[in-house]
Amino acid sequence: MKQVLILNITRMGDLVQMGALLDRLHEEWPGVGVDLVVDRRFAPVASLLKGLREVIALDFHALIDESRALVKDVVALYQEVAAWAKPLAERRYDRVINLTFNRPSALLAGFVGAPDIRGAQSAWDGGMVVENPWMGYFCDFHQFRRLNRFNLVDIYALGGSRQGAFSPLRLSLTQEDHRWAKEALTGVTEWIAVQAGASDSMKAWRPQLFGLALANVSKRWQGGILLIGSREEEATIAEVVQVYREAGGKSPIKNMAGHTTLNQLAGLLAECRLLLTNDTGPMHIGVAAGTSVIDLSVGHVDFQETGPYGAGHWVIQPELECAPCGFDQVCAHHACKDRISVDVVADLMCHVLKIGAVPTRVSGARLYESGVDEDRLGTFQLKVGTESPVTAWYAAFWRRYWYEAHTGLQSRLPLPEGPPPDAAEVNVQLRTLMPLLETACQRADEIARAACRASVDLPELKRLQREQRADQERLVRIGLTTEALAPLAAAFGRDMRNDNVIGLDRLAKHQAAAYHTWLRRLGEVDRCLAGLYSGDHRSIPGYRANLIALGRERQAA
Repeated sequence: MKQVLILNITRMGDLVQMGALLDRLHEEWPGVGVDLVVDRRFAPVASLLKGLREVIALDFHALIDESRALVKDVVALYQEVAAWAKPLAERRYDRVINLTFNRPSALLAGFVGAPDIRGAQSAWDGGMVVENPWMGYFCDFHQFRRLNRFNLVDIYALGGSRQGAFSPLRLSLTQEDHRWAKEALTGVTEWIAVQAGASDSMKAWRPQLFGLALANVSKRWQGGILLIGSREEEATIAEVVQVYREAGGKSPIKNMAGHTTLNQLAGLLAECRLLLTNDTGPMHIGVAAGTSVIDLSVGHVDFQETGPYGAGHWVIQPELECAPCGFDQVCAHHACKDRISVDVVADLMCHVLKIGAVPTRVSGARLYESGVDEDRLGTFQLKVGTESPVTAWYAAFWRRYWYEAHTGLQSRLPLPEGPPPDAAEVNVQLRTLMPLLETACQRADEIARAACRASVDLPELKRLQREQRADQERLVRIGLTTEALAPLAAAFGRDMRNDNVIGLDRLAKHQAAAYHTWLRRLGEVDRCLAGLYSGDHRSIPGYRANLIALGRERQAA
């Protein structure tokens, strides 16, 4: 029997988003035993997932605190974790899938070991490398977030297993969970759920706006409002309720925040017609429970990455140049939250409740409807609002490119029509970058030859390496300036760092290969764009055939 170990330690939502991966593993290897390593705080979430053989919990949070506070020395901590992980190593897993991209989890993945390790693992020198092209893409796309069109659910499934049938998120709820929820929700026949708080205030819509939107809906719909969340969100919920009542809200309110187990929360959401929420772990639980979701995507949240997966959900995103902001940014104004209109949220809720049409007059925001695309992956379709034509064109282009490059399958999605809106500018950038990259490849080859000689000329090698570093900074800077080139520049940077090799000669060969990969990819994109510029698509099938063949080689490897 095949055995797989998954490491997923950091967040509640990430666990629920593994649903498609678990289905895909059982599709790939019928009868597979899948075990999960998780932080003890999130073990109850793991118990809701289908397809797991065993959940293995450790208090990683306390472990990190002890490390930072120097409660125990590094050797003692290592020995403690090694003793805990030894039985896992002895199981001889066929595959380890590490969905937590940090050095401690990479060390654990390497310690447990397997013939096939996907995601982060420790390198020979104690650093971290990322194996599998989809896992590498996950590390890259934060540098070009607006162009990403792969949901984290699909990245997990494609990277941890392979392409397959579409798998909706699901939970394993007992009859007792459903019975408890039905008994808890009495007094009215229909309920909507609301998650007004979030673990990070950056990604939460304003409490007073929640209150006003709910009051608006309550005047048009006869039902109850269920407030969910944690005990830490009591102040937020109190403000929502106060504004709701002051605005004349008529529906009864039931506040269950901090008063349920995760099983009970999932049962409650399964009984609700709708969940209005920020991007949170409970949002994914609602999706997996079969509840229609309206996701308010504000702050540094990008719904393309973590939005509600599968058909039947809606997303509202502010139409703002800086949205979504970066994870490392501190926003002084939170203006994105004020771009989402109370009336639009209320009207969209009424549409989901089947008492109104989709709002069409929307100012300051975009409405997206979730779905499943032709490649059987999650997607979002813009229904109301406008997107940057340049961003929309390249997002479609790169969606096809990476799918074919990493799966070896032909995408069923069409190429974007016509040339990109910035065709002239991109052509200049390509003509600038290509010869510089060709020269860089020649220098990388020269360094590799020098490093492989029996007698290495160290001063000459160091000179070449200094020139290479200067070239690399310049090339990456040029590559990251445009949406036509940024994904390839980001991939090159990771390829260079992903150097789990021993020896100066092997390192030089590895870096030369990274340069040549970048040049080859750039040539593929150049030929495809040239065909779209001219309207002569004869070059595109060849470009796609090369891309698909490369993807098949990667899958075989």
